[in-house]
Amino acid sequence: MAEGDKKDLSVYYKDILEAQKDNNVLIIDVREQNEINETGKLPGSIHIPMGNVSNVLSSLSPKDFRNTFDKEKPSKDTKIILSCRSGKRSAMVQEEIQKLGYQKAYNYVGGWLDWENNQKV
Repeated sequence: MAEGDKKDLSVYYKDILEAQKDNNVLIIDVREQNEINETGKLPGSIHIPMGNVSNVLSSLSPKDFRNTFDKEKPSKDTKIILSCRSGKRSAMVQEEIQKLGYQKAYNYVGGWLDWENNQKV
């Protein structure tokens, strides 16, 4: 795909609200455990630390994924939304899992900070 043809795979707060109602979308919070301990994770998301996402998606069997996360393992066609604190780390994971074939991997621009700010309004 040429650079100019690249689809915008960014999502924002309103998209997260919609995704939380859709069982066909998997939201993955890629922050570290200590960050999750401080703030909690994005509602409706599963937690897989940044350094483990590719390994979990490529190595866990569907049964083990379901047992671990209480969600179905995503197929290559599943819409996946990645989130972190501000959107930078999740953008890196997005690129990483796209290379594994997950072409519907989206990045939540603004991440937890954006979520928190919108929740205060």
